[in-house]
Amino acid sequence: MAELQKDPITRKDFLGLGVLGAVVGAILTIPPAAFVLGPVIRTDVLGETNVSNDWFRAGSIEEVPAKEPQVFEVEFPIDQAYAGDVQKAGPQTQRSQNEFAVKNAIWVSWKTEILPDGSYGESLRPAFLSGGVNEPLNQEQIQEVQETLNVLSNSCAHLGCPVRWFEAEGVGEFRCPCHGGIYNINGSLVSGPPPRGMYSYTSEVREDGNIYVKHEFDVGGGLNEQAPFVI
Repeated sequence: MAELQKDPITRKDFLGLGVLGAVVGAILTIPPAAFVLGPVIRTDVLGETNVSNDWFRAGSIEEVPAKEPQVFEVEFPIDQAYAGDVQKAGPQTQRSQNEFAVKNAIWVSWKTEILPDGSYGESLRPAFLSGGVNEPLNQEQIQEVQETLNVLSNSCAHLGCPVRWFEAEGVGEFRCPCHGGIYNINGSLVSGPPPRGMYSYTSEVREDGNIYVKHEFDVGGGLNEQAPFVI
């Protein structure tokens, strides 16, 4: 009776080749994975960002009415993490090979008294603005404006969908079209799934009467006040 042919590869050898293959695969995978995940690690783990930390003009306080918000658009330059080979999704304009400008919509309003029934009371728009902006503003006027101004991101605090302003039965509100989040004119949460109010920009008003912003946010008008952080 003929002998069965012996398998030239033993179980031990087979397992050894499997381990070797896994090691080689990991070595070959690490560089591209590090390339792809590098921006995420820098932003989410190390707290770094490619967005410019400079101040940018949003608009004049004179353009903000007393009873409703005014939307401004600001372009924040961002250095492309992938050296221009892969363009980021979303609204943007290319400035150079590796630099893009990310467009952000900013809602600006005057802090407003919220009555017990949810309707709006008095607007805190400074009285000196009734005659327009007379430059330069003095420090007292600047302080008054900064204390009464809402400078809000248009990104819903739930999942980031862009909110819109709607007038409903004489009371305006910010609404998220994705999941039904609703905020009042101050950016405070009224109803819906968001866990807090709208994000507010780090901002300042200067002697020329213009509002300047950085691409930094804190939780404005929400349930939990937090220190500024970068998104």
